[in-house]
Amino acid sequence: MLPDTHRAGARLLAYLPLIIAVFGFGLLAVGFGQSDPWDLRNYHLYDGWAFWTGRGAIDFAPAQVQSYFNPLLATATYLLFAHTPPWLSAFLLGVVQGANVLPLYLLARRLLPASVQSGRPWFALLVALVGAVGATQLGELGGSMGDNLVSLPVLCAFALALGTPSLDPYRAAGAGLLIGMAVGIKLTVAPFALGLMLAMPLLAWQRPQRWRILVAAGSAALLGFLAADGFWLLRLYREFGNPLHPMFASLFGGEYAPPLSLRDLRAIPQTLPEWLFYPLVWLGSPHRVSEVWFRDLRVPLAFLAMPILLWRGADADQRTRVRALALALAIAYLAWLPLFGFYRYLAPLEMLAPLLVALALGGFARHRTRLLACILLFLIMALDHPPNWGRLRAHGNFLQTDIPALPNLDRSTVVLADDEPLAFLALGFPPTAKFVRIGGNLLGPPYPVYGMDREAARRLAAAEGPIYALLVDPRSAKAPEALERQQLTLTTPCAPVHSNLLPQDVHVEICPVQRAGIPQLQ
Repeated sequence: MLPDTHRAGARLLAYLPLIIAVFGFGLLAVGFGQSDPWDLRNYHLYDGWAFWTGRGAIDFAPAQVQSYFNPLLATATYLLFAHTPPWLSAFLLGVVQGANVLPLYLLARRLLPASVQSGRPWFALLVALVGAVGATQLGELGGSMGDNLVSLPVLCAFALALGTPSLDPYRAAGAGLLIGMAVGIKLTVAPFALGLMLAMPLLAWQRPQRWRILVAAGSAALLGFLAADGFWLLRLYREFGNPLHPMFASLFGGEYAPPLSLRDLRAIPQTLPEWLFYPLVWLGSPHRVSEVWFRDLRVPLAFLAMPILLWRGADADQRTRVRALALALAIAYLAWLPLFGFYRYLAPLEMLAPLLVALALGGFARHRTRLLACILLFLIMALDHPPNWGRLRAHGNFLQTDIPALPNLDRSTVVLADDEPLAFLALGFPPTAKFVRIGGNLLGPPYPVYGMDREAARRLAAAEGPIYALLVDPRSAKAPEALERQQLTLTTPCAPVHSNLLPQDVHVEICPVQRAGIPQLQ
């Protein structure tokens, strides 16, 4: 019994730095303060609240396009924000996000050459920690943006698939199930699912088993995707005739298909040098791939390391798994390039980049790998500058609103007429108030009139109480155009609306609205 006790104690001692690191991320998230990004105000709070309280049939597109994203992740974070003080929600989210270091460590332990790790367990820990403190992780730490939350099942899937020299169909199915669920929760990780699915057959011990692995992994991934997203796909199909509404509307058509593409093309490469060397381009121009400035060397260095790993591999006993990892991430990057282009969607690659760099160095300088890698890893951390998506000093409740006591507010219909992220304010209104969007990134000017505009008009025509408009600037150009399309006219007096989540330079007002006529929306 004594030797077993010693072995258990040794294993616990080996993992103690990882446990400390995970909880350290929670404390770091508290120190950063309450997260307050644009997406939180637009749809993270609203989508979670609306799904939890069953407001799907009451409101109409208050969070714009994002009203129709899978609400599971938003619901989990909404419940956390609603029932815990801000410091505690930040701590708990930071712990979960910090847990990314665990599969990173397992991958480092299993893929780094034995000559590098022999007697030095700290080196794999260093590689994992540098991977877990990148710009995306730190910028989103303690918040609800989700890229460093869905990265956890993605990295676990990679660790499961690459954990043994020979992959069997059962482990492949487990990896497929995990990454399929991650895609169902947040579609932006689909490139990593594609990469892992195509790379896993390389890990088969015998060539005839490759098809079994591919079928097992693909079937399990589909099952995981449907388990996480099937209910939402069905709901959107029944309501709009498109299970991915409003995206990919050209494939499904119908009354509610937007007349223009809703794809955000701002971050897609535009020139041949960008298509060929995008990570090196955004290293000097971060705004090409991010709304907020940041600096991070991880993905650019991984971009340089991947060809080395695909060509030279690693030690003979690790070569297949290292090449499979590099191939999976190369495919994910190539799929991400024309689909998204936004940096934060590469969170799993950012986290795995230090491992790729360490593996690539091992192929050229075996006797100096640790020294070179340590210098480069510390340089990566020293030059890291995460994006600032918005932070608050955490005190009181997570959400605090001050809604004016207007006549019959409990029977009112509130319209949102521009693209400002104001859906979160719905949580402060009486629960019987209804919200209808008539302008924004989904409908209203400058889009031509289509089914979503007509549905908004039907909702407004059925309003039994007063109509109010929730606006950042009642005198802006966009809001009056949207109101005019629906034959609505602002009246006075307007009253200010206050919330702790509103930026200091944003002033919101709620104004009475009158019907000027029946809109002719053809």
